[in-house]
Amino acid sequence: MGYGSGYNQDINQLTPSIYRVTLTMATGNYPTGTGSTTYGAVNPYDWDNSAYTNASSLTAGQALVLAQGNVRWALMLQALSGISDCRIENVSVTATNQVASTNATPSTATGVFTPGTLDATQQPTALSFTVVFDRDEFILGEWNNYLAKIGQSSSGTYVNEIDSTITGTAYTGVGGTAITTTALAIQDIITNAIILGNASTGSYSRLYRVYNPAQTGDSQIKVTITSPSSSASTLFGTVAVTQISGTTLIGNPL
Repeated sequence: MGYGSGYNQDINQLTPSIYRVTLTMATGNYPTGTGSTTYGAVNPYDWDNSAYTNASSLTAGQALVLAQGNVRWALMLQALSGISDCRIENVSVTATNQVASTNATPSTATGVFTPGTLDATQQPTALSFTVVFDRDEFILGEWNNYLAKIGQSSSGTYVNEIDSTITGTAYTGVGGTAITTTALAIQDIITNAIILGNASTGSYSRLYRVYNPAQTGDSQIKVTITSPSSSASTLFGTVAVTQISGTTLIGNPL
């Protein structure tokens, strides 16, 4: 009688797929300033994040802009997790007046390593992060189903990259591009979140913790955001998605 390892491998096991997402948020497409619901870009860091050293210098207007970016980030995460379970890793932010991290030996006087810091008064100009899906084979089909339901026009067909036996009708995404791959679906999902989907009001509001200069702390207030740009295709072009890992199991079970 032969003895195996006791470990069986089959196609039903989870094989995470990893995508790197980059948002290029130049001021032409993500306007800057205070006093408008279009400002703030997409910002993963709350005012009290350790990435900032000058958050206490925020004016009320600047604090609101920072919170607007935070709310867009939250909407984007909600959209991604709503299509399939995922986790976010390796977030990287670029902004004006950013201080680069130092790789020198920690100071003997302070005993600390000096990290890179961000200017809390400046909205991000670029954002990158990794999104890891335990199961991404449903994303392409489900997003096309959603696009069909909201009345987008059909545009060719797609073949599922994980299981080529799954095919279907592709639809034009909200960003104006036919959704024929999972990476394009993720790009369109993020774009949809940034432009607030198809909300009839064209705006989104929620209660959020916003820095309050008068009390050197935060207050929970209503934060309202609208799309940074009137062109969905322009915003779609600011989002790049690249699959960096994900291999399906093949062959017979052991």
